[in-house]
Amino acid sequence: MMTESKNVGLFLLLPAPLNPIGAFDAESFKAIFRTAMAENDEVKFIGVDLSGIDFVYSDAYNAFMQFHQELSKRNGTFAVLADKESLAKSLRKVGLERFIRIFMSADEMAAYAPVSETPVAPAAVEAPVASQPAPAPVPEAPVVPQPQPPEPKILDSNPLVDEAPSSKGTLIAVVVLLLIAAAVVSYLVL
Repeated sequence: MMTESKNVGLFLLLPAPLNPIGAFDAESFKAIFRTAMAENDEVKFIGVDLSGIDFVYSDAYNAFMQFHQELSKRNGTFAVLADKESLAKSLRKVGLERFIRIFMSADEMAAYAPVSETPVAPAAVEAPVASQPAPAPVPEAPVVPQPQPPEPKILDSNPLVDEAPSSKGTLIAVVVLLLIAAAVVSYLVL
């Protein structure tokens, strides 16, 4: 586990603080992230080094989404360096790969290049020959605004827990209602 921030490619890679039981401490990391943002108004790419960590709690998911939103305002990206497949898999399972970058190695992170619009160089125009009319100027293509990604939803429940209604509970309720109906009918018949 690293103890200081370092630059990896475009990213300022911050250390992952651990709580006393050895789990990622999202609240402490929020303070580290905010300090890095305040100290450098130009920083657009920030990541957290979760090397060696197998999982993070849902408070970390919410923190990562907050960081994504803050860096999006700077046209930047938040990233996670997760060298354990179990952690990367859980981050993907909750859909975070749609908003943040998940890297499995520092080399992969260092090779990251954001997709940007590259201006096309104008083609060389030959001088018109006296016997040929000058070509008509070509109008420039209109600039099409890029659609903004949808605002992320902050997780307020554990997405790893299945919250489907229980058919067993429904079955018990139906049986109880049938017993009550049978008791009422037998009472009225007697």
